[in-house]
Amino acid sequence: MTQASRKLEEARRLSIFGLLREAIEAAKAGDRARALELCEDAWNYTPEPRYGWDVTYACLDAAVKCLRITGHYDRAIQLVEGYLESGYFLEYQDGPDFWLGTLHFEKGSLDEAYRYLEAANRISRGRCFVEEDPRFKAFFKTFKSGKT
Repeated sequence: MTQASRKLEEARRLSIFGLLREAIEAAKAGDRARALELCEDAWNYTPEPRYGWDVTYACLDAAVKCLRITGHYDRAIQLVEGYLESGYFLEYQDGPDFWLGTLHFEKGSLDEAYRYLEAANRISRGRCFVEEDPRFKAFFKTFKSGKT
C-alpha cells in the first residue's frame, strides 16, 4: 500500500533544493568530491521519513543525476532502491526504473539497463527519454533491435 506524502516546510525545501543545485553545478564542473558532499548534505537534511515528503521525487531525481555524473552509481542505486521499498513509490512513476536503467548503463550492466529502461519506456510511453542524455535512448533502441 502506498503511503501519503507530507508537505515539507518551505525553508527546508528551499535549502535542500539549493544544496542539490550546487551539487549538480559542482558535478558538471568536475568537482566530484564537492558534488558528493553537497548531495549527501541535501539528503541528510531531509527529515525522516526521507522518502515521505512531497519533494522526495524531485530530490531523488536531482540526487541521482548528480551521483550519475560523478560516477557514484552504487550510492544512487541505493537511494532509488530505498524509495522503491519505502511505501511511497507510486506504480505509475517511470522515474525509478529510468534512473536504475541509466545507472546500470553507466556501470556497463547492459542487460539490467535495458530491463529497467524497457519498464520506464512502457510506463511513460517513451516520454522518459525526453530531455535526457540521447545516449540512453540510442542504447535502448540499439539493444532492443538486437533482442528482436
